[in-house]
Amino acid sequence: MSHALRETAVSKGSPRYQLRCHDGATLAICVALLVFQIFLPGAGYAQVNATAATEGRRISEIIDAWRQRGVPFAYSTELIDDSMVVLAEPDAVDPEAIVNAVLAPYGLTLHAVEGLLVVGRMQSPAARPSINPESRNPRRAIPEVMVSASRYEILRELLEAPTFISQRTIQQLPLLGEDPLRAVQRLPGNASSGASAKSHLRGSAERDTGLILNGQRLLDPFHVRDYHNLFSAIDARAVSGVEVYTGGFPARYGDGMGGLVLIDTVTPESERHTEIGLSVYNTSLLTAGRIANGDIDWLVSARRGNLDLVLKPELGEPSYNDVFAEIGINFSPQTRLSINGLVASDNVIAITESDPEEREASTNDTRNAQFWVNWTQDWNAAITSYTTLSMASLTSQRNGSISDPEEIIAVLDDRRDIDVWGLQQDWHIDLNDLHRLSWGGEYRHYDANFRYRAVADYFGPFARFRGVPASINRNLDRPVDGDAIGIYLSDRWQLSDDAIVEFGLRWDKQTYTDTRADAQLSPRISVLYSLDKRTDLRLSLGRYYQSQGINDLQIIDGIARYFPAERADQIIAGVQHRSTDFLSWRIEAYYKDMTRLRTRFENQLDPLAVMPELKPDRVAILAPEARARGIEFSLAYESDKNMSWWLSYTLADVEDRINSSYVPRSWDQRHAAQFGMLWQNGRWDLSVVSNVHSGWPKTTLLIAPDSDPDDPELIFSERNRQNFRAFATLDLRLAYRSPLRIGELTAFFELSNATNRRNSCCVDFNLEDDIGPRPVLTQRDEYWFPLLPAIGVLWEF
Repeated sequence: MSHALRETAVSKGSPRYQLRCHDGATLAICVALLVFQIFLPGAGYAQVNATAATEGRRISEIIDAWRQRGVPFAYSTELIDDSMVVLAEPDAVDPEAIVNAVLAPYGLTLHAVEGLLVVGRMQSPAARPSINPESRNPRRAIPEVMVSASRYEILRELLEAPTFISQRTIQQLPLLGEDPLRAVQRLPGNASSGASAKSHLRGSAERDTGLILNGQRLLDPFHVRDYHNLFSAIDARAVSGVEVYTGGFPARYGDGMGGLVLIDTVTPESERHTEIGLSVYNTSLLTAGRIANGDIDWLVSARRGNLDLVLKPELGEPSYNDVFAEIGINFSPQTRLSINGLVASDNVIAITESDPEEREASTNDTRNAQFWVNWTQDWNAAITSYTTLSMASLTSQRNGSISDPEEIIAVLDDRRDIDVWGLQQDWHIDLNDLHRLSWGGEYRHYDANFRYRAVADYFGPFARFRGVPASINRNLDRPVDGDAIGIYLSDRWQLSDDAIVEFGLRWDKQTYTDTRADAQLSPRISVLYSLDKRTDLRLSLGRYYQSQGINDLQIIDGIARYFPAERADQIIAGVQHRSTDFLSWRIEAYYKDMTRLRTRFENQLDPLAVMPELKPDRVAILAPEARARGIEFSLAYESDKNMSWWLSYTLADVEDRINSSYVPRSWDQRHAAQFGMLWQNGRWDLSVVSNVHSGWPKTTLLIAPDSDPDDPELIFSERNRQNFRAFATLDLRLAYRSPLRIGELTAFFELSNATNRRNSCCVDFNLEDDIGPRPVLTQRDEYWFPLLPAIGVLWEF
């Protein structure tokens, strides 16, 4: 993608927001108008043709309206601002001709760039990358240039189809539960089974990936969180774009050593837009719009999960819902304030065994509320600041019981209350056209309380595990009151027409850990070198620390302390080449050295257990060091017609260092390949995605050779030295759009694991006493999700 497009109309906090509440209206009047417009649909503003190029209308509005309808327009706010309006209504009817006609008086036109129609100057359609290209409006901020390696913008760089510029992109992918985070699982370097909305990025644990929504790092934003975080609490319909760092992120982003997912919500492009959706997974309502000549915009999304209505009662009742809201107010072209809120609630009953003689069930009541205010201020032509004030509150109560007299009798009570207050500020100053300095800091205060009670007694085969006590009795309480502080400085220079370098340094400290003296210093450097207008080389080196998250206390495994921050030293080198306007390829190699790792706990046989900490296959992984290395190749074709596709292959490994030996991590996959195709023909959309990778490591059971054959003990085989068979899945989505008298109706049909392939995940065992004179150990594989069909409809108006 052209470097000049790094700051576009889909970016939050960019100079695009030019709303003016000071123009004759006080803040109170503006808010009153907002409420009036939301609750009185017949009042105020009449609906207009969203794409009409009427005289006096903002050009950005026209382009955005066509983008929402799938036309592959893209532009930089360096070139188009809200002062640019249609000077004369064009006679053309074709979208490209219309936009070219309204751009011409400003010396601008559309250029075909990598399958997109990009707004550029008539005299310089192929400008070289620059930190600060000449701007028609000197007050605009410097466009963001992608310097760091391993940054994927899903809407533009991986899938690379024209319609993926708009927020509809994620909707076209077959995503279990209509979850936008599952789009991350289509990236090279990802390891996932499909059971969780979380991902392992380049060998890191799932907890090593941070999630930022509209500038705010979210606290555990998942539904069915005690069963592998099945879905995220983010509505795909509210998402405008997803960016993913699989490594090498800038110093601005701290407290993370794995990956980083950045999500922006949509900006209303019309005075009123409403969506009502119904599917197997969710019932949803979304409304967005703007009033007061665009001075105020709003977005409200509400969803209710439907799994409790479609699942058989003997499997449980996973009931959950979430609401997201954003109100944005521009007091002047230089000042914007946005208020965000995300509230998610779960009332989940999970039953893995409904037989009264072997019943196993868990309940979870969780409420997660997060609110934050963003203030963006352009102080002058060179200095910009971004300030975020936030608070989050998570309350959770989990209860469980197992009643199987032949194996285990257990109960648990897990309660946690967490409050977080935060303040973050980032500053940018453009010292000149070739030099940008950035700095900032963040502060978070934590106040939490954990209470955990569990009792378990083992019988029969569960009592035969060597080293496992006959019973467990845990009674732990841990209050937490502490802070986390971080500051950073980064310096970006354009050394020549072809080279850009960025240096960064970050310092972090936490006071709630049990090592008070622990502080972390993280130097980083990234280099971008353009061999020519089609080929870019990137290099990133850096040190990354990750503290133990406030909600990651390992109290369920009997540990009530926080450990020092973990560390990863990373080096990433890559090359990206655009062979044609439609075809591009990318190669990246990475090495990650992880140290200071704390003990983690895994279930050797059954990672899908509802109450994993009470099962006898639960083991502690004492690996203070680990390494991940790999090479990724991706090829993408994007057409301005009706089809696009992508293909990726990854050769990698990730290993723990245990007692001077390297042992594969449980999500290690030597080979992995992804393929995807999106096809559009008129009102029909078809998407096909396939994921194939080597089988994950496997551990089995053995009868201890030195135990009594008539009363045998069970031991594990050498950990992760075997493998399940290869994993493969094929996902499909077919959608049809039909115009209505009011709005448009989309109906879709989706298949996850369309071939119903049995992908092994777990090992089930039994100790048979009636086969022969001595007990016989039998084992068999169990499987990830089978074929999962889904249907749904969406009404937009």
